[in-house]
Amino acid sequence: MMFLIRACFWLAIVSVFVPKDFAGADIDLPFNVQSNAIDITSSVDGWCADNSELCRAGEEAARLSGFLADMAVDRLETVVEEHQDATR
Repeated sequence: MMFLIRACFWLAIVSVFVPKDFAGADIDLPFNVQSNAIDITSSVDGWCADNSELCRAGEEAARLSGFLADMAVDRLETVVEEHQDATR
């Protein structure tokens, strides 16, 4: 679990520094993606009704990861502000 949290954190950090044109030109899809959307809410609701403990654990993990992400962003903002103040 900690590996996933760390991987998400570092992917978020790297994505901040990747230039916009890194992947090249935008891809033109030959079909309308929105029309091909699949409604999965009913299948997830049914699965959660059968596995309520796992759904609750997933909700707790999502809350924890959101909290950790907010904390990481706050720390990064503080470091960037301190660095900017130090270079002035």
